[in-house]
Amino acid sequence: MTRRDDLREIEQALGRVARIGRGREAARLRAERSGVDLSRPGISILAALHARGPLRASALAEVTDSAMPLISRELRTLTAQDYVTSAADPDDGRARIVTLTPKGAAAYRRYRAAIDEIIDLTFSEWDDDELAHLSTLLQRVAVDFTRPPPATLTGSHPTGTRAARPL
Repeated sequence: MTRRDDLREIEQALGRVARIGRGREAARLRAERSGVDLSRPGISILAALHARGPLRASALAEVTDSAMPLISRELRTLTAQDYVTSAADPDDGRARIVTLTPKGAAAYRRYRAAIDEIIDLTFSEWDDDELAHLSTLLQRVAVDFTRPPPATLTGSHPTGTRAARPL
C-alpha cells in the first residue's frame, strides 16, 4: 500500500468516526444513558461553562466555535430549562454573563459520565498498551490538525488552485 493509499484510508476512517459521533443513533444513546436530551450546541455550552466558569455569550460563541444567533437561541432554551442563568455584566451593562446552574452542572456531569461509559464499552477489548498508543496517536493527530499548515499546503497548487487543508 502506498503512502497516498494509507492517507486516504486514514481520512476515511476519521470521517467515519466523526459521522458516528455526530449521528442520531449516538445522540440518542448519549441522551438515553444520561437522561439529558439537549442539542449538540446546548451540550457544548454546558461543557464550556463547566470547564471555564461564567462567560459572556460572545465568549461562549468563541469557545464553542458557534455563531452568535445559534448561541442566543440555545441560551434561551437552556435558560427556560433552568440549566443556565444570565445577569448583566458588571463591567459592561450591555453584555450578559451566563452561569451554569446546579441543575445544568448535574446534567453536564451525567452527560459526561454517559460518554465515558460508552467510550469504555467501545474499547473494552483493548488492552492498556493499545489504549495508550491510540491516545498518543490521536493527540498527535489533533495537534497536527490545529497547527498552521505547511507552506506546501498554503501556496499555489500545481493545478493552479490553492490547496486546502483537509477536514
